[in-house]
Amino acid sequence: MNESMNNLNVNMGVIICKHCNSQVETLNTNRMVVYYGVCDQPECRQLHRSLDVPVNMYAE
Repeated sequence: MNESMNNLNVNMGVIICKHCNSQVETLNTNRMVVYYGVCDQPECRQLHRSLDVPVNMYAE
């Protein structure tokens, strides 16, 4: 590889809104990674609150 390729900083991680599939953020990761979160759109926030399930609800 040449010197310019070694200095190239590429964000290979991405956060996608799980409700509208819009890109929320990119991340500097060592490999391609897709994380799902919630964007700032009021519709997505409201939907997320209405679908939110407590973590320990089904704990055994």
